[in-house]
Amino acid sequence: MAEVIKAEEKLGEARVLNTDSNAKLMAALAWLFAPVSSLIFILVDTYKKDEYIQFYAWQSLAYSVASFVISMVINTITLGFGVCITTPVMLVLWILGAYKAFQGEKWKLPYVGDWAAQQAEKTVSSAK
Repeated sequence: MAEVIKAEEKLGEARVLNTDSNAKLMAALAWLFAPVSSLIFILVDTYKKDEYIQFYAWQSLAYSVASFVISMVINTITLGFGVCITTPVMLVLWILGAYKAFQGEKWKLPYVGDWAAQQAEKTVSSAK
């Protein structure tokens, strides 16, 4: 028998949301081609009404900007040797973000996740 998924179900720290496959795909694409795809999903009216897509678009945009700034600072301080540490860590977080978005989990990054949730809520409420 098929199980009915509740609107929100706790699984550890992540929440599984009942979203359609299109929203999951768009959220994953926001991560995969960030920051360009993130900006597209934030600015296009069709996607402004979906809080799930907005959350991942804002989070991936913030992550892209933060990872760029952090990697530039670390690589400048270490004269380029920091790339050995920053690149694998940021690549893993980038892939994990796209994976979690495609799975339908609301996965918040530290510091950035709460801000992204606030921005998504503002965007959705202003689009209605």
